[in-house]
Amino acid sequence: MSKIKTWMPVYIGDYLADTMRLSTLQHGAYFLLMMEYWRQGPLPDDMDELSAIARADRKVWDKSIWPTLKRFFSKGEDGLLHQKRADIELERVQSISNKRREAVGQRRDRTNEKDQQDGNKSSTNEDTNVSDLNVQTANKEGDTRAVCASALQSQSHISSLRSDIPPVTPPKADKPEPRGRRLPEDWQPSHEDRSFALGLGLNPTDIAAQFADWWRAQPAAKGRKADWSATWRNWCRRDAERRGSPKATSGKPQSPLSQQFERMQRQYGDRTVA
Repeated sequence: MSKIKTWMPVYIGDYLADTMRLSTLQHGAYFLLMMEYWRQGPLPDDMDELSAIARADRKVWDKSIWPTLKRFFSKGEDGLLHQKRADIELERVQSISNKRREAVGQRRDRTNEKDQQDGNKSSTNEDTNVSDLNVQTANKEGDTRAVCASALQSQSHISSLRSDIPPVTPPKADKPEPRGRRLPEDWQPSHEDRSFALGLGLNPTDIAAQFADWWRAQPAAKGRKADWSATWRNWCRRDAERRGSPKATSGKPQSPLSQQFERMQRQYGDRTVA
């Protein structure tokens, strides 16, 4: 979804009827998945990322959670996991938002059109009143030349009135910010950002809040970035190096044997075991 929804409808009766056989752990994981669905849209078909969203250990997820929860989702043509009821509610909310936006635009157009018509009527009435007054005065005097002079004078007066009206200057277009932009208030890591963090052995949900708090607290130009996705990747690399993650250098998961070998190297250094 393009924007984060600040509320999510929960139909208690329907929810309980569909989840009667879920355990407490499964209830919590399912509700976390649905909140992520409401904010970001269909979920990725990636067990590492799904277990991270549900704050669950991967072994527990594979054994006790996902085998039960997977019946609530179906894989779509886009390769993502869909939940039918959630898709219907999201479409309904989007439709209401579009209709309200269209109504505001139509109301604004009608107001502008009415203001323009009122302005035209006022200008026409003023021109007519000035001309009639001059013609009547000239007729009373019986001087045809005065009528012509009066008409010329009225036209000159009208032109002077119109020249006093300042020209309408169109608003200047907003200039692009030359030094990037601040982190949006509704920022959340994208699927690609999450996958990058997972590839370094990090939990994207845990570090996203730290990332957002840090950069929103930075003053002035320091808090502006041209590419927030690149900033996220650099943040993840530094976090992984700080934690001593073996994935920070290779970018790929290591086998258990390789991890054990590296631990032995760190423990014994270059000493040779006889």
